[in-house]
Amino acid sequence: MQQTKTKLTYLIELAMLVGIMLVMNLTGLAMIPLPGQYASIMTVPVSVGAMMLGPMAGGILGGVMGCISFYTAIKNGFSTLFLAGYTGGIVPLLSFVNTIIPRILMGVCVGWLFRAVRKVDRSKTVSYYIGGISAALLNTLLYMTVLILIFLNAPTLELLLGEELMATFRENVLLFAAAYVGVQALIEAAVSCIISGSVCKALGVILKR
Repeated sequence: MQQTKTKLTYLIELAMLVGIMLVMNLTGLAMIPLPGQYASIMTVPVSVGAMMLGPMAGGILGGVMGCISFYTAIKNGFSTLFLAGYTGGIVPLLSFVNTIIPRILMGVCVGWLFRAVRKVDRSKTVSYYIGGISAALLNTLLYMTVLILIFLNAPTLELLLGEELMATFRENVLLFAAAYVGVQALIEAAVSCIISGSVCKALGVILKR
């Protein structure tokens, strides 16, 4: 009976986090407006779930985040990939790999990283903030890794950006990543660290976890 109750509680908490992600997306609360771009805080519920419910929940929530991103790509007609010269069935496949797979891995990794740090965290506080910042950093790292592999080999991107610039990007992929995400990644990491860490610390005290 107790095991059934525990599983039910787990599913309810997981469903609540999925609901929060959907509401954040529908209301636009997931995006922080910046000059010329937006910073996403969608990693916050993913990291909260990964830390409070475990790596599997983190992977599920990361998958939900990826599905939201994939749906956005569908609404936009995969415009970025078509602009880069990709055509046919490879377009949705590349978009799926780029939007969903990295987010699932991010959620799982945050859960395992939190558990590892938790074991040596005597304060039982620092681990929450490490988990929070790792979600945003891993999201950027994994997403950009796939994106770089896709776009640095794109059929027509060289025609758009110029042969010299593309050669520079191929020689220094970090420069390409910095040009693509810029300050946005740093802001996302800071916000995820503060919000996720604080929320999880409060939940940890309340739930005595």
